Amino acid sequence: MVLLLPPVFSCNLAALSIAVLYYSWRDGYHKKRNEEKKLRERVAYMLWVAANRC
Repeated sequence: MVLLLPPVFSCNLAALSIAVLYYSWRDGYHKKRNEEKKLRERVAYMLWVAANRC
């Protein structure tokens, strides 16, 4: 037996699927960006400390 969903539910399911994919991608992207930002800040601080010791 094939279960047919009304068009409203199909549309909602498609929107939910797209939202889940987008938010999953966004979380991974922001995590990577935050790690890169921390690294840049640490390197900048290290260079600033080294420059002020001279």
